[in-house]
Amino acid sequence: MSQFTDHNHECNDPGHNNHLCYIVAQGFHMSEKDKYLQLVNRPHFKCEHCGRVANEAKNLCQPIDMKNK
Repeated sequence: MSQFTDHNHECNDPGHNNHLCYIVAQGFHMSEKDKYLQLVNRPHFKCEHCGRVANEAKNLCQPIDMKNK
């Protein structure tokens, strides 16, 4: 079972349902493993809120560009 069971309830982004914290809380990483891996297989961004990494900023609540760090 994943250690992530909840999502960022404070995120006001209208696209929050596409953020990793939300979709992982829904079990997406287990039910759609290949699609999930496509979101995280070449991460360029890290979420300041939860620490998850993603290929695109749009999949995180508070993305920071890891290439510029």
